[in-house]
Amino acid sequence: MIVIGVAGGIASGKSTVARVFERLGARVLDADAIGHGLLRTEGLRDRIREVFGEAVLTPEGDVDRRALGRLVFSDDQARQGLNRLVRPAIRAEIRRRIAGMRGEGYDGPVVVDAPLLVDTGPTDLADRVILVTAPASTRKERIISRSGLSDEEADQRIAAQVPDAKQSRWADYVLENDGTLDELTEEAETLWKGIVT
Repeated sequence: MIVIGVAGGIASGKSTVARVFERLGARVLDADAIGHGLLRTEGLRDRIREVFGEAVLTPEGDVDRRALGRLVFSDDQARQGLNRLVRPAIRAEIRRRIAGMRGEGYDGPVVVDAPLLVDTGPTDLADRVILVTAPASTRKERIISRSGLSDEEADQRIAAQVPDAKQSRWADYVLENDGTLDELTEEAETLWKGIVT
């Protein structure tokens, strides 16, 4: 089994690359989806309530991701606090799922689609790491069109992330997503062949 990490900032195209790899035969673990699921668990939800208060919960008591996002993307300390709560849980769940695949006899490629995979240094979650990058202006347009966020909110999310140049130090490959979808797909397929075959 080879585990390939696909990292990149918000709206860089990393999930598109992960979907290409899934089409080519990989099993994909989406760290964002895993994180969203963990936010619904009682333990993590209660810790978030303790740290951030009732304002980040819906009337039903669930984590209001939009309200939490507004808070953490405008406050570095709040964002770091959230990362300290959530990231270890996500990493543990990814490890658990990879171990489960091994336990069931799967030995094919696994892709970990995780935006924050190498933002603080090298990772032991993947054998190879691909960093997907895109111009900030392109990323901003994508964020606004798909999420309905304001210019300011989009800028906050981009500014809150570790620059590509820093993350690239811990990546084995960098895919520059500055062209068309077809071009990105072709580059991803070429890279896949070099890593997996």
